[in-house]
Amino acid sequence: MRIAIISDVHGNVKALEAVTADVHRRGPFDQVINGGDLVLAGPRPREAMDALMREGYPTVRGNTDEWVAGAPGGPGPTVAWARERLTADHLAFLQRLPLAHRVEPREGPPLVVVHATPVSTTDVLGPDAPEEVVTRAFDQARTRTLAYGHIHRPYIRNVAGGLIVNVGSVGLPFDGVPRPAWAVFTLEEGRWGAEVLRVAYDHEAVAQDLLASDHPDAAAFARRVRTGRI
Repeated sequence: MRIAIISDVHGNVKALEAVTADVHRRGPFDQVINGGDLVLAGPRPREAMDALMREGYPTVRGNTDEWVAGAPGGPGPTVAWARERLTADHLAFLQRLPLAHRVEPREGPPLVVVHATPVSTTDVLGPDAPEEVVTRAFDQARTRTLAYGHIHRPYIRNVAGGLIVNVGSVGLPFDGVPRPAWAVFTLEEGRWGAEVLRVAYDHEAVAQDLLASDHPDAAAFARRVRTGRI
């Protein structure tokens, strides 16, 4: 079984197009799963939503999805800017998203995909989280194979008798590498393995798109797109 996981598109449709092309090139996959944070921050929230809904990926909700869909929180002007560019169908889609998605193969253990943690869209689970913190996340997910996004810093870690993977960010990496990240999970002989992949794309064009728009925080997000740093 092969599972592709993307996350944190953040309204960056050019990055999404690059990753989607790579997913199709490396496929087929049994599932392609989206780890949330679909539209906030980038210059093209409507186009990103259209593309993701067209692909039909199983999707979990992120913290920014909750804000855009109407929950309190987040940078108000930026949230409002993204929301105003979406349709009623887009907002209804965001409002329906679940907290987690489970893959339960017959021949191996479950793989669970969340945005941040199994019980929260906002909590931060860092790459060096203590083993007991990871164990708690595994217990909450009822598995020992967990994938998530949120922190925009991809890593693969075998710890606490399991595998935890941050799949990185498609649209807004924060690890100093301004290239979209996504991950492939492969189940072989009853065990999951994972690989994080990076894709080249024209991030300068996205930065210029932001700066040419009326985005309320264009300069900050253009810098993040260019540098891969928060």
